[in-house]
Amino acid sequence: MTYYYVRFQKNDGLETEARLLNPNKKLTVGSHVRIRYLPWHEGVATLMEIKDEPLIRQPEKPKFTEETSHDNYDISQEVFGCQVYPGGPVPERRMLSSMDNGGLYNLTAFNMCAHNGTHVDAPFHFLKDGKTIDAVDLGVFVGPASVTEHHGIVSGRDAMEIFEKSGNRDPEAAKRILIKGDAVVSPEAAKVFASKGILLLGNESQSVGPEDAPMEVHRILLGAGIVLLEGIRLAEVAEGRYFLSAAPLNLSGADGSPCRAFLISDER
Repeated sequence: MTYYYVRFQKNDGLETEARLLNPNKKLTVGSHVRIRYLPWHEGVATLMEIKDEPLIRQPEKPKFTEETSHDNYDISQEVFGCQVYPGGPVPERRMLSSMDNGGLYNLTAFNMCAHNGTHVDAPFHFLKDGKTIDAVDLGVFVGPASVTEHHGIVSGRDAMEIFEKSGNRDPEAAKRILIKGDAVVSPEAAKVFASKGILLLGNESQSVGPEDAPMEVHRILLGAGIVLLEGIRLAEVAEGRYFLSAAPLNLSGADGSPCRAFLISDER
């Protein structure tokens, strides 16, 4: 049995090697072959070696340097121990099959509210004709973001300072503002953020506005097309510029969704 080794470049830019077994035509060193190395990615590979022994070389490992390494921060709550809005349902887990109980596999089912723990609000949450979560552009949830600390009520003046500080870091990061601390956005602050055309506003509490009167703040922000990222955890994150990923689940017609939000350190 003959094994053909090909070298190719993956979509992350790294070169690696793979083994071809019994290709449908005779190959020689230097031949070019088309391969599919992921279900969604094809490429042209160059045949490097022809061998008889079933030896597969290990792929090259990425080389990280101080200049290219990044700090990652998981800013999401664990779902089954997460905080919920007062009066809201608590996430429930049920084991449909358990290997500890003699099952052939483990299988979990769970029930939860779209606004449990770390989640995003779509405009439809408070606006009858607003966009549902599946209709919101995914680009809103992913991109440069700014973390700024504040405690207490965010006034209109506070909101302006937060926006300006974020803009000084990077105008693109000012489109996604995350507020660290026990902050509550006031209607005046909501109007400032709405006037600045930001895409996303995040905070650590389960509601961006006062829990006893959330409607006004939500309607101002969601009415301006601002997506809300609520229930994040920023205690271990310093103020600064980051890259945010907080994509929601694809829930057709839903007013919000849980998400696994994380930040990548992206200071310049």
